[in-house]
Amino acid sequence: MVEPDWKYIKTVRKRIRIIKINFEDQMVDAFDLDMGFPLSFNVNQQVELGKIKRAKIYQATVEIYEAEFTKDLERQMIEAALHDAEELRQIRAYKETGAKPTKFDLIELTH
Repeated sequence: MVEPDWKYIKTVRKRIRIIKINFEDQMVDAFDLDMGFPLSFNVNQQVELGKIKRAKIYQATVEIYEAEFTKDLERQMIEAALHDAEELRQIRAYKETGAKPTKFDLIELTH
């Protein structure tokens, strides 16, 4: 498996509403109230997932990372997305627009 070389971009504060909590993968899906769209966040081990409530609004501290969209990464993403037409469209959009894969690490939540 190709692991992208994630480069730190910046740390930001966001108002988010929690949509889904994934305990197995240590992730949350949330709606970014400042930007107006949903995002998925990797959750730092120091944030206790069991204390997070769905539908609640939080102030989140988030570290943002980007990676280069390499041929190997593209091939891996396509193989993983073969079952999902929407994911395949998103991968094509990355390639056509020159966008870079981005990940969001949730490092702190406050009420």
